[in-house]
Amino acid sequence: MVTGFNTDVQHDDRTYHVQTEDKGVQNPIIETLIYVGGEILAARRTSYADLLSTGVDEKEIAERIESQHNRMILDVREGRYDSKKIRPFGEGIISSRSFDEVVLDYLQSQAAADSISLQMVGSDGFVEGETARLDLLVSQASTGRGLDGAKVRVRLISTVDKPRTLVEGQTGDTGKVSLTFPLPLLEEGTAALIIQATIGKESAEIKQLIKKPARKAAG
Repeated sequence: MVTGFNTDVQHDDRTYHVQTEDKGVQNPIIETLIYVGGEILAARRTSYADLLSTGVDEKEIAERIESQHNRMILDVREGRYDSKKIRPFGEGIISSRSFDEVVLDYLQSQAAADSISLQMVGSDGFVEGETARLDLLVSQASTGRGLDGAKVRVRLISTVDKPRTLVEGQTGDTGKVSLTFPLPLLEEGTAALIIQATIGKESAEIKQLIKKPARKAAG
């Protein structure tokens, strides 16, 4: 099944990178981001939940992904984003936050109201090039009761590459799950983890910035 597209578009001596991704039937959103010089210029997110009411139709979902991707490419070529000044991402939007924090907030799709809670109860920290351990608790938001059988997925997002899944797991009868996985070492850009838990039609997400490794002293 088609899960996304990446296209470089040349327009007025600038290269626009258009990236479209299907976030999955548990979170039926098609997300398109437009980058220029590694900075996010625009985003569009649309739901395809209506296609799931009669069962998953992979062909129709794929057509919507391609249609949205092509629409954003056409917008670029028609000059829709010409007047937008390329600036440090988040400038004038959340001025009190760092670049890294704004990137994470921008890339994460926020649920309007989650009826389940996802908590990180333990970790070894997140540093590029190292192995990460993540202890999670998925519970009912109103009572705090742990939920058995919740699916958990850890995805890597960055400003230089398309999102990808690093590890998946499932909670036990106490609502807990422990995951261990290697973190890639990026030559450039900012990276983070999007941790998503789903059970039935409910979902919750948290985010964690991946730190750059400390530089070794010369000599």
